[in-house]
Amino acid sequence: MFAVCKTLIPTAQATARQMRQTVRLSSAIARKSLGTNIHYTETLEDGSIFVSRVPKMLPEVSEADLPPPIRTHVAPANKSLTDEEKRELVKLRNTDPARWTVSKLAKKFGIPSQLVLMTAPCPRWRQQEIQQDADKEWEKLGYKKRLIRLNRLRRRLLW
Repeated sequence: MFAVCKTLIPTAQATARQMRQTVRLSSAIARKSLGTNIHYTETLEDGSIFVSRVPKMLPEVSEADLPPPIRTHVAPANKSLTDEEKRELVKLRNTDPARWTVSKLAKKFGIPSQLVLMTAPCPRWRQQEIQQDADKEWEKLGYKKRLIRLNRLRRRLLW
């Protein structure tokens, strides 16, 4: 192994032929020792050898070669709401927030859900209802489930 290492390090007096031989030898050793594909090797200015396991240039890929897209949904364009649409949005959200959820309002008006949340946040009375429902569910939980959820919350706070 020591003799191989000696031949891998080219000296200043090495000829071009010896350098090519060294590169071939080094790539063969690398392939044999790692069991991976070597796409190219290159001798750098300082005499060290750069070995690449990925191609220098990626092959050109046409759209016909690609698989079909996973997500066909197109994000809604940034649409600005008129004052009348904003009033209707707030009215729907305040009258029946259980029916007119954020996602349903976003689809109806063709806007992102974040814009619905900024324009018409959930009314206080609905937030209190949701909190009361969550408290009732918490009371139904047994000791072990409560302990697990509390520990999960504690771990989250450590993030």
